[in-house]
Amino acid sequence: MAATAIVIPTFNRRATLLLALTKIYQLLPTNIHVIVVDSGSSDGTTVAVAKEFPGVILLTGKSSMWWAAATNLGIRKAQALGCRYVITYNDDNVATPGLFENLDLAMQKAPDSIISAVCCYLNKPATVFFAGRMRAANTDRFYYLDHDVPVASLGTGLRNVDMLHGMCTLFPIKVFDTVGLFDEINFPQSFADDDLLLKAARAGFSLMIALDAVVINDRTKTGINPYDRRLGPHGILRLLTSRTSYFQLTARSRFLWRHRRSLFFFCKTWCSDYVRLFTILLARWVLPFKTFHSIGIKWGQRLQRR
Repeated sequence: MAATAIVIPTFNRRATLLLALTKIYQLLPTNIHVIVVDSGSSDGTTVAVAKEFPGVILLTGKSSMWWAAATNLGIRKAQALGCRYVITYNDDNVATPGLFENLDLAMQKAPDSIISAVCCYLNKPATVFFAGRMRAANTDRFYYLDHDVPVASLGTGLRNVDMLHGMCTLFPIKVFDTVGLFDEINFPQSFADDDLLLKAARAGFSLMIALDAVVINDRTKTGINPYDRRLGPHGILRLLTSRTSYFQLTARSRFLWRHRRSLFFFCKTWCSDYVRLFTILLARWVLPFKTFHSIGIKWGQRLQRR
């Protein structure tokens, strides 16, 4: 694998991070630097990493740093080390055999592309929750491909998509040289990866999923979502205001406006997103989870057939 750095931002998740690092080092190819960016943890993260993984490049920042700023700090270090590629990597990931080798093979086939791994659930490691997103024809929102299907059904090779993620994604360093780093001012947490990916796509970089590169992720540790739990008034308020939510009013509105196709599409998407959100919140209370889940899968399949 060409000179590559794995950049892992973390904050007060020592046990989660140590598990991620354990799996990485069990599978780590040569020529890969592991850079952990700790945003001022108070749970002994830095001491534990330095003791158990002395090969890790450990950077420390302020507790006010969020995902974008912490990841940018790691990318700058990778640039200083002369790396040609950066893998952005969540601390709640668990690597699977073949992950890095298959990302490497994909990079060799498409060297100027941004390539993400398929993501599966930690509690259902054979089930997909992310295999790429496509832009809907009638709004500016993105819908998921092959959500909740068996990972074995995906096959192998590369899939061109309209949107990836930042959880386990291989970036050529030239992406950051061309379009800049993650926008830590406007999108400190949610939408930072989506924003940069769309800017990179407009600059001519292809967005691809490596279907045979699989990472497992603990979704319970990734932000606030209305899909797998029933939210009360306090939870709904956090959903609309927290930086860890993809439905935060400020960040979502800013993202939709920045990447709008037109004023009409912005208004239509914004309205449909929040009507859909409150429909989901209501349905989650009214319907049994299996029924709610089944309807969601069928709706996703309907979008994918279009």
